[in-house]
Amino acid sequence: PGVEMITWLRDQLSRERKLQMIWAVEGERGRSYLVGSAHFFPYCFARSLRRFISRVETVLFEGPLDEESARMVVEYGSRGEGRPCLVDALDPETIGRITKDLGAGVGTQSSHQMLQSLLGVQTDTLDWDRIKTMRPWMAFFQIWSYYLRKNGWTFNMELDALRVAKATGRRVHYLETIEEQIEALDNVPFERFVRFLTRTDWGESRRNHLECYLRGDLERLMARVSGYPTVCEAIIDNRDPILYERMRKFLEEGQAIAFVGTAHCPGIMTRLRADGYTVSRPAVL
Repeated sequence: PGVEMITWLRDQLSRERKLQMIWAVEGERGRSYLVGSAHFFPYCFARSLRRFISRVETVLFEGPLDEESARMVVEYGSRGEGRPCLVDALDPETIGRITKDLGAGVGTQSSHQMLQSLLGVQTDTLDWDRIKTMRPWMAFFQIWSYYLRKNGWTFNMELDALRVAKATGRRVHYLETIEEQIEALDNVPFERFVRFLTRTDWGESRRNHLECYLRGDLERLMARVSGYPTVCEAIIDNRDPILYERMRKFLEEGQAIAFVGTAHCPGIMTRLRADGYTVSRPAVL
């Protein structure tokens, strides 16, 4: 009992977890993998990433992950001219609740700090004046990512996977350009951002996502994230066929692993099965 308790405590205290949101994709020329990635998460999956990436030759991501691309997103997203202001659309009660929940006062944030924020580095302030000047999606991500980081969601799976891929000499390929991703974000309905910030129980949303993701329960997770702003036609329905078409040649070759947002997995798996691929859980996680 003593050894078992120590093992259990060590597991609970560890920031490492096994990756369960992954599927093996079997084609005529070999096996590949599809991963529903966690953009921000309170745990890392370092051992799982190393294990699965070591089995492939090519690592696929939705879009570029370099600092220059991140800087382009920050610079473009910071220019909200001609777009409705997300902060102005929030009622005083919501603003008060967000400020109280985040413990966020008014402060200044340099472009470099904003870039760090986008890449998942903790910052000390949430600058409401600057957020008012941003495009709706950038304003939302500043608020939501601040909330997640404040609650310990400091890991980014794509960046971790990219580091492993580069360290092991794997071929890296991006399925979209940064311009295409920005255009998709611009097409997210403004009302979805407002509705999420004003009506969603943030704590419940965070806990539900964590529980479902760690179990690899895609069906339940999808049912619970339907109200998230970017789970919409512009981001999911319109992009699923594009992502799938561009990853197909790599899947046909085999020995590839594709990291896409978890909400893309149902549509991509439907297309895989329609094209004759076998999609299943890996035998050993």
